[in-house]
Amino acid sequence: MAFIQISKANLFFNLDTISKRVGNKDKIAVVLKDNAYGHGIELISSLCVEYGITKAVVRDTLEAVLIQDKFDEILILSELDNFIKKPNFIYTINSTHILKKLTNINIALKVDTGMHRNGIAVNELQESIEYIQNSNLTLHSIMTHFRSADILSTEQFWQKKQWDYIKTIAPKNIKFHSQNSSSIFRDNTFDDFVRVGLGIYGYVELNKTITSPKLKPILSLWANKISTRYLNSNSRLGYGGATTIDRSIMVSSYDIGYGDGLPRLTPKDNYKLPNNLQIQGNVSMDSIMLICDDDNICIFNDASKLSNIKNTIVYDILVKLSTKLQRVQVA
Repeated sequence: MAFIQISKANLFFNLDTISKRVGNKDKIAVVLKDNAYGHGIELISSLCVEYGITKAVVRDTLEAVLIQDKFDEILILSELDNFIKKPNFIYTINSTHILKKLTNINIALKVDTGMHRNGIAVNELQESIEYIQNSNLTLHSIMTHFRSADILSTEQFWQKKQWDYIKTIAPKNIKFHSQNSSSIFRDNTFDDFVRVGLGIYGYVELNKTITSPKLKPILSLWANKISTRYLNSNSRLGYGGATTIDRSIMVSSYDIGYGDGLPRLTPKDNYKLPNNLQIQGNVSMDSIMLICDDDNICIFNDASKLSNIKNTIVYDILVKLSTKLQRVQVA
């Protein structure tokens, strides 16, 4: 079956780059939500622990349970039920409505400073803090999310001003965190810790006028040969006969397709594999065709090339990779 390789060397290179930027590895919380952005949460979490990371961020309790014994602190971003009391579980609270239904858990209180997606309003902060302090809830930290850290505009400036104001009215013994991969390479000062997702996987999406760090993608997607056949010139390949070959040639099929999360590429996309081969015909649900006889072949080792072709973002390519694909660590 097709498989994914994860480069430990590239992951550690990215973590080195990030830790030097923010001051030390203790300030890094690795974002492992949605199966570690498609990389495999259990493998990536183990490697991050080996590196010395003690804080992680996940989507929900199900993901938190998978790594519950690996990190000192696990921030859970979007749980609406299934709250579990564990000393290292910290639940993000986005509304006063949910807050008043909870008891006896650790909380990260999210404040909406301008993204207007999730979080309590700024004018609800004092009341929420007082409620927590007078209940059996534990306020671990206060957090926000910047909506335009990757864009060259004044938006990052005014949202940070709002964030700075929140820090002045919050309790003094509370941790603060707000910065993602883009903002840590744009800002020069940092909160108590940073939440780094895309950066640890080897990508950062910044405006071209902002100096970007040199990071290394850690994931490569591979496929295995299913079958080989010799075809005559003018044979048409795949659904709709989308490709017509101009000579007699050997063609092989490989076990990867859009059912595994590979985008549905067509000949018009003109996508070239890392070895410069081109997919013949349309990508099928479970296979592709190549003019090649290798037993296995690398489909991509840099998701940004595919995201550019499909006019989307790197996240969209990575998180769609099937959980059925085996993740294998390489040096």
